[in-house]
Amino acid sequence: MLWTVGLMSLSWAGCGVEGQESPPPRDVNAPVRAETFEEFRAKAWLEQDTGIYVVDGDIPVLGGEAGLREEYERRLRGPASEEGLGTNRAPLIVNTVAGRDDRWTYTQQRYLPYCVSTTFGGNHARVVTAMAQAAAAWQAVNVRFLHRSDQDGNCTAANNNVLFDVNPVSGQGYLARAFFPNYGRAQRNVLIDSSSFGNTGVWTLAGILRHELGHTLGFRHEHTRPEAATCFEDNNWRALTGYDAASVMHYPQCRGSNRGDLDITATDLAGATALYGALSDTHFDVAFYLNNNPDLLAAFGPTNFTAARNHWEASGITEARRSSTHFDAPYYLSLYPDLRAAFGATNYRAARDHWVGGGINEGRRGSREFDVGYYLAFHADLRAAFGNNYAAALNHWRTAGLYEGRRGSAEFDVGYYLAANPDVAAAYGPRNYAAAMDHWIFVGRAQGRRGVP
Repeated sequence: MLWTVGLMSLSWAGCGVEGQESPPPRDVNAPVRAETFEEFRAKAWLEQDTGIYVVDGDIPVLGGEAGLREEYERRLRGPASEEGLGTNRAPLIVNTVAGRDDRWTYTQQRYLPYCVSTTFGGNHARVVTAMAQAAAAWQAVNVRFLHRSDQDGNCTAANNNVLFDVNPVSGQGYLARAFFPNYGRAQRNVLIDSSSFGNTGVWTLAGILRHELGHTLGFRHEHTRPEAATCFEDNNWRALTGYDAASVMHYPQCRGSNRGDLDITATDLAGATALYGALSDTHFDVAFYLNNNPDLLAAFGPTNFTAARNHWEASGITEARRSSTHFDAPYYLSLYPDLRAAFGATNYRAARDHWVGGGINEGRRGSREFDVGYYLAFHADLRAAFGNNYAAALNHWRTAGLYEGRRGSAEFDVGYYLAANPDVAAAYGPRNYAAAMDHWIFVGRAQGRRGVP
């Protein structure tokens, strides 16, 4: 059953941020009488213009009354009917579908393009700014939202040039609502009610959208877990971290502890990192390593980043496995005779340690695809910003430059590669530079594809 998620309107009874009373706690050990469908339906609110029922204050259920009944029966069945779903319950929590994490794949997570409809009128620029702020907060981990401003004039659910659209609505019972990764394109919308531009108390529009973008990454409401003792929704989720009452995904009115804006906490980032991986460090990108080594992906699964890192340190580095787009130990040794003389031709661990300990600060290049000296020389704005600060230039590349499609070496231009290979662009997206880089490293070069004009 597809159902959408969002934030309750502050104008609803019991949903104010300040001076409000939390719902009474429930005794999680007491026997609970099963709610009848009629009782479930009576608590739901029906959007008259769409025929969509809204449950739990802000969760629309698609499919009219038949969809509402399906949602009711799914909740009655509970997690036991979901194949492979564990019982460990501690958020940040991820939505599950048939017992599997509802998340973007590795190639998708680094290219999540969206448009902001021009039908926002005078509020368009405000929404663009708030979306950028909300996206930046989640991009502390290995995900990348991209505003496709060229699509704003045709920003509808039928536009397949973006992953999702951001559109205005009015008169709804929520401030905003979003979607989960498993939804089809027609349902992948972030809808912002006109009430979001009025008095929302301590909540800013950016804070509201931080919550919504959490849903688009697969994260559920924190308060559905038993520690909240109220606002229960269902059990179709998996634990990622310890419970956090201040989480951006926890409603304050559901016994949450946050009384300020909806901000991402350290626990939220830890949970997001557990699902999508951290941004790469100066020598090792764990998501890159795991997903570009099929044997490890099969052995560990797509989110066991701890196992992947342990494998790298124990054996992967000595097996000459590639660790990131910007560092390739065999290439590093082959390029510098002084290092081969000092360490030998196959001491890849020593090569890694040299790169981290001093090589990057000396301006040495770490791979065919990334030459820090070339990167600074080629991009005048970066040269003006960083001078000869090679470490800062590397940090820019791994957190921004690659995703912007900047050229990183004389031998490879990722923008050219995507433009020259329509099959790659069709498979990953016309601006998915991170996925295109991976394709070149592991497939394209071996196929004899050109990396530069």
